[in-house]
Amino acid sequence: MIETKQDIEVLEASLISKIKDYEKSFSEIENVLLKKPDEWGRHQGEVNRQVDNIFCDISNFERITIANEQKDRLDKFRDYFVKNIRKSFLKGHYIEWSLHKPHGYAGDFEIMDEINVNNPTSIGVKRLYDNYYQRLAICSAVRNRKEDFKRHMVDFASMRQGKQLRIMSLSSGPSREIQELLLSNESIRENVFFDCYDHDENALKYAKDVLMNFSKVDFIQENALKMSLAKDINSRIDRKYDLIYATGLFDYLNYKISVKLIANLKKLLNANGALLISDARDRYSNPSAHFMEWIAEWHLIYRSDEEFKQIFIEAGFKEKELKVYYEQQGIFQYILAYNA
Repeated sequence: MIETKQDIEVLEASLISKIKDYEKSFSEIENVLLKKPDEWGRHQGEVNRQVDNIFCDISNFERITIANEQKDRLDKFRDYFVKNIRKSFLKGHYIEWSLHKPHGYAGDFEIMDEINVNNPTSIGVKRLYDNYYQRLAICSAVRNRKEDFKRHMVDFASMRQGKQLRIMSLSSGPSREIQELLLSNESIRENVFFDCYDHDENALKYAKDVLMNFSKVDFIQENALKMSLAKDINSRIDRKYDLIYATGLFDYLNYKISVKLIANLKKLLNANGALLISDARDRYSNPSAHFMEWIAEWHLIYRSDEEFKQIFIEAGFKEKELKVYYEQQGIFQYILAYNA
């Protein structure tokens, strides 16, 4: 542990020096790409290396200042960074979108679909940062999560041996995973009805376009917070489900609301139905946390494995009814909870 104020000052000065070196280097790259924008690939590795190093140091600076009870110094540095340095990283379409939040909230349906599709088409400086954004650990984790949930749904349907099933996608966003499932799996296409629930009318319109070629999909505008507070959820939602899943929702819900929502979702399950819920693990399991927060003002609620399990137990599930899985980088955890 660093013990003195002077040591932390040295660490902070080193971080600022790295940022200045980056700004100088990037200015030179920018001048080159103004003339030859298609040659971004020659510079991608260097940009990745420098930006990775800066945000690794920011993470370490945070840990050390907090460990030494100097959070006020961290807060001052973060304010300085946001006011004076952040603009140096606001170069690509995805980063600008994430910061400015044109739909009014972080992780909206458009940026999530951009992450899932992963097909940047920009050139020059924008392409360097669009590529950097897509290679963030959190973006890889989002794509991994989509594939994981698709596998879980295929496995769930396979265990029912051709039975007609109804699945709810809660806070459904772009619904890209549903499109991919319906395109690739005949059994899912024939035997599963999907209901896409989202509070954002624009998200539902977007998903309708994504899923326009499929008939067994309904789109329902519904607010998850209101669902959590409903005293009689079965009167509010007049359908029962074999599987209810949510990917990027509980990362934004506090503990109390999460418990209430899980309890109400449990009431919407058929016998032997299940919930499949994703959540972000502890903050330092996400190498992208500081880039997300300091650049894009994109904050998640992180939970330990035990805190996540406790939500389900408090909501009425028994521990033996819970199965815990992990995204391959360990950034997300999933619980599959059976309504026994």
